[in-house]
Amino acid sequence: MNHEQREHIAASFNFFWPGMTQPHAVNENAARVLYEALSEAQSCTAWVDIVPGNTITPPGIAYIVKTLATIGYKIMSGDTGIYNMCRDRVSVNYRNSMYFALRGM
Repeated sequence: MNHEQREHIAASFNFFWPGMTQPHAVNENAARVLYEALSEAQSCTAWVDIVPGNTITPPGIAYIVKTLATIGYKIMSGDTGIYNMCRDRVSVNYRNSMYFALRGM
């Protein structure tokens, strides 16, 4: 994961959980939890461009990082309008998991 990807992924984290993380704290375990949270968000939105699509097998970390960086870029660009209704549900469901994942637990 490069620094630019970490910045974009941190923007995704902070969209759901404001102030929870900085780019240097983003790790693969936390990226996986965020990917799960975004997959859940898919069930409450029809806007497929901002959430990852379904896969038959669990995605690899390279796919997860690329997808999250793209989503973070969109969020940093202000592309969040339709996504706001899902944010509250996902942030409540995954807050504890994310907190521990960011701390390497």
